[in-house]
Amino acid sequence: MEKIIEIDLDNEDDLFECYNKKKISRDLIQYMIDSMPRLKRNDKLKVIINNKIKGNIRCAELIKQAIDEACDRSDFRFHYTNIKQIWFLILGVIALLIASVIDGEILKEIVIIGAWVLLWDVVEMEVVDDINNRKKKRILKKILSSEFVENIK
Repeated sequence: MEKIIEIDLDNEDDLFECYNKKKISRDLIQYMIDSMPRLKRNDKLKVIINNKIKGNIRCAELIKQAIDEACDRSDFRFHYTNIKQIWFLILGVIALLIASVIDGEILKEIVIIGAWVLLWDVVEMEVVDDINNRKKKRILKKILSSEFVENIK
């Protein structure tokens, strides 16, 4: 079965960023991600672009480039989150080790709480950020590999 994402572009403001007419709108890419239909194994995705922009702008290639750049940003964000997780893990373990040698009960509890906050942030980044980032990247890859049809009106 064929699933369709349909995009109506009435003017350049629908396609490009407000302050940079060389970049595709992130809202457009986000719309494509949000409107991605649920695909089954044999389903095929088709992106239909109804281009009503004056000036004969080929939108399909520009959108594909923007999706590819969004995938690259997703890879960078994944790498950055992993580095941040490693640092939080190291700092959390060091704080727990420091707490084991502190004599003052109140100071010891403060350091232990701080250590567990850092360690919990590692878990939260893995569960929330990494899973959402992987899901977004998987959707972008499916959209990028789909068939693009541009109807110029």
